[in-house]
Amino acid sequence: MKILLSILLLVIPLSVKAQVFTLNDMMKLVPDKISGYRQVDGSKSNELKIGNISYSICQKDFSSGSKHITILLFDFKNAPIMYNQVTREWKKYQTIESDTLTHRSITEANYFGWEYYHPANRSSKISLGISERFYLAIDGKNIPLESLKEVIKLFALESYPK
Repeated sequence: MKILLSILLLVIPLSVKAQVFTLNDMMKLVPDKISGYRQVDGSKSNELKIGNISYSICQKDFSSGSKHITILLFDFKNAPIMYNQVTREWKKYQTIESDTLTHRSITEANYFGWEYYHPANRSSKISLGISERFYLAIDGKNIPLESLKEVIKLFALESYPK
């Protein structure tokens, strides 16, 4: 009886553990189209396992001439330690708004993060923690921050599950 109970205690947490989104579900969370851009071949998605934690990641790339957008979305449902590592340092960041750099926080109902713009090389980035589960990074090359902020509107961030 003790052996059966020990086996059940080992198996039950594995069966109850919430599943990360499937790779197809992850791809559906990221837009297929961005106005004025074409999707670059090679969108990728993958599920990674490290010990007893797992997470999913998907990537889509878009370009228009010299402009390029890379979108990375991570589902850390079964890897909360990784989500916490990604977002933990954000509390220490300081807002900077100058002619040479913009770095400021973003906070909405179910997400928070930082936006960054470097005018000299026209690089921009938005990093978000969503529903204490997802991490979204959108990088823009030769794209002003305001244009990258328009890309965020293509995501249904308010409907991302916990």
